[in-house]
Amino acid sequence: MAPAVLSLARRAIFVAAIVAAAPAFADQNCGDDLQKLAQRREAALQAINGLVVAARGKQLDPAVFCARSAPLGQAETAMLAYMVKNKDWCQVPDAAIEQLKAAHAKSVGFAAKACTVAAQMKKMKEQAAQGATPQAQPLPTGPL
Repeated sequence: MAPAVLSLARRAIFVAAIVAAAPAFADQNCGDDLQKLAQRREAALQAINGLVVAARGKQLDPAVFCARSAPLGQAETAMLAYMVKNKDWCQVPDAAIEQLKAAHAKSVGFAAKACTVAAQMKKMKEQAAQGATPQAQPLPTGPL
């Protein structure tokens, strides 16, 4: 065989091997990526759970919860985006995507409520601080 034909045959075999091994590479890359995303989400969940445990049944500070819930929302958004984008390549089941979407909707809804309450509390404190300055009231005039 001529060297050019040998080179072409080697390339064809190499490409065929890559294509045959693609699912294995996809599984490894997807698994690694999804594991990193899941670890980021789990760390955010643990931070929130730590906050709840530290409260020990007392009312949570909405401002603190609002701040601590932001990383969870970001982690879930990133994980969802990756799963949807790579659904076919990574062979992600539709059920897994739907479960994460539902969990994310609950997380975002709860965080939004906490942030709304925190904003209202801040506004009330500011209004109270503005109204807290003593104002001189006029003394009554005329006969008592």
